[in-house]
Formats: sequence, structure tokens, C-alpha cells
Amino acid sequence: MERHLTYIDIVNICKKINEKYLPTDEPFIEKVDELFAQYDEEPPLLFLLRAFQELLQLVDEQIHDIEQKVNIRPTCAKGCAHCCYFPIIITKLEARLIQTYIDRLPAKEREEIQAHLRTYFQQQKEALDVVYAIDFMEDARFKEKYIAKQVPCPFLDVRTNTCRIYEVRPIPCRTYLNYASPAVCAKSHMPDEPFSYEFFYHYYMQSLQEIVEEWSDEEEAFPFRYPDDLFHLDYLPRLLQEE
Repeated sequence: MERHLTYIDIVNICKKINEKYLPTDEPFIEKVDELFAQYDEEPPLLFLLRAFQELLQLVDEQIHDIEQKVNIRPTCAKGCAHCCYFPIIITKLEARLIQTYIDRLPAKEREEIQAHLRTYFQQQKEALDVVYAIDFMEDARFKEKYIAKQVPCPFLDVRTNTCRIYEVRPIPCRTYLNYASPAVCAKSHMPDEPFSYEFFYHYYMQSLQEIVEEWSDEEEAFPFRYPDDLFHLDYLPRLLQEE
């Protein structure tokens, strides 16, 4: 029978990561340079979408590298969706890039997601109005209050507990991982055991900003407002409704 890590195990591993394996921005700098070197006159929006996807993939790779160094692996599995009821806060730019990704999917898949979102916002209207009123900037208990309402992510397929946009799921979804028993997430909305690699957020956003800045003067070809869209934060569902 597989032994799951305990809370004490995870605390000790976190200390080890902080002491020996905290990442630097070097892989992200290299990724930005690589993206610009590969640029081949593609439309700015498509280039930015590709950069967005590759930066998210780089976060995954960096997390996997740390996991290998400290010999751990997540117990999260397909069909486990406890964290899909957490408040996901992203920028308006990221929401628009997710929408762009959806718009470019094959017709059947795109139409299914669009139909799902229409139904979602109709069915969840009252619950969303309640959680939108929770001030994530000022309320120290905003996560607890949001999760207590058990509002699913707009992209969660509640029949299969899978993500409809897994390839471009936002960075908070990628950096929150559980290495203890999966039961800890079932027993508590906010368990102590899961670990957040939130220190990658700065490197990711810094890289995204550097790429966006290159196109900020191309107003006709670049359908974003810079710097507003890059720094406007809100709940994912509300940003989707604004698109």
C-alpha cells in the first residue's frame, strides 16, 4: 500500500525546497528570448497566445523539476476536482487569451464549451452574484468565504470532474498541488497539506509583460489595452462574462 506524505513530511520538504531548490528567473528569460527568436511574422494575437501557452507549460516543467529533486509526486488525479471550487483570480489579458484559445478550437469542441458557459452563467447567476461581492483585495477570508459557496469553475465539467480547457488552465490551477492523501481535500475545503508553488507567479507575469510590451504600440493588430488588461485582476467567471 502506497504511503502518503504527512503534513510534517510536507513541511520538511518545503523547508528543503526553500533552502536548496528555489527557482530563478533564468528559464523564463530564456523562454522569452526563444519565443522572440522563433517569431516568424505571425499575427501578434497568435504569437501572444502561443507565448501564453508556452509560459504556462514552462511553469509545469519547473514544478516537475523541483518534484524530482525532492522525490515527490502529486496525488492529484484526473477526476479529482476539489480545488475547482476555489476562487481563481487572473488578469483581463489572461481571460482574453483563454477566450482566444476557445475561439480557435475545432467547431464542435468550441460550440460545446460556449453552450456550457451559457448554461453555467444562467444556472449560477445567484451564486456568482454572492461571491462577486467578496472583496479579494481587502477581505483576508475571501478564499474561505468563496469556497464555502461551492461555486464550480466555469470550465469544470461536473459530470466527469475534468477541465474543459486543461491546456490553458490558469496558473493558480497549476501551482496548487497535493502530495498527501487525496482524502485531505475531500475532508476539508481548505486543507493544510496541499502546497502552492506561487513563487512562480512573479516570473510568469514578468515574462508575459515583457512579451506584451513588444506589441503595445501595434494598436490595430493588438486587441488589448496595455497596461490596463495586464494588471486588471478579477474573478475568472466575472472576466469571462465581460468578454
